[in-house]
Amino acid sequence: MYKRRLPYFIASTAILATLSIIFDLLPTIRVPWGMKIDFVGTIWVLSFYLYGLSEALLVSGITSFYIILFSPTGLVGGAMKFIATIPMFLVPAGMIHLPFFSEKQSRKFNRLLVMIIVCIVATVVRVAVASLVNLYWAVPLWLGVPSDIVLQNYGGLLPFIAFVAGMNVLQSIVDSVVSWFLAFKVKLSEHFGTW
Repeated sequence: MYKRRLPYFIASTAILATLSIIFDLLPTIRVPWGMKIDFVGTIWVLSFYLYGLSEALLVSGITSFYIILFSPTGLVGGAMKFIATIPMFLVPAGMIHLPFFSEKQSRKFNRLLVMIIVCIVATVVRVAVASLVNLYWAVPLWLGVPSDIVLQNYGGLLPFIAFVAGMNVLQSIVDSVVSWFLAFKVKLSEHFGTW
């Protein structure tokens, strides 16, 4: 039975966005410029596994808007959470169109090897995007110094990328593994998924 009717879509989006916001409110590990290791993005990736790209984008947009308005990190925190996390579901959404994905359904991601490949590719994209945006926008705005000073403070480009990568790789593993486990091993995708 096809569950993706408008009331179901609205209810599932509201529930997942609320759950994501709750995870944002819980105490977490936070780095000096505001990034934290949390389960907010995990809910966004879970949204993708259960309901597809449109719902994942909507849930992440609602949560990011909340962070911008109500979190101490404001615009930088909300924007960076969105920018850094969307590769974790945009990459698999794009990869599903590759020839070796014969079926265009979320259960294709149930295979461990597929999940590992998707996680690695998405993490590489995430680190590249997060490094670029952190260097030229987020960290300079947050600290009030230009990008060249940021690089000096971190000892150069490679140490800066390594620092950003350290945080983002860890968060990518949390987002990918926990959402995959919930969707396919706890079998939420069988009971609630629509694609």
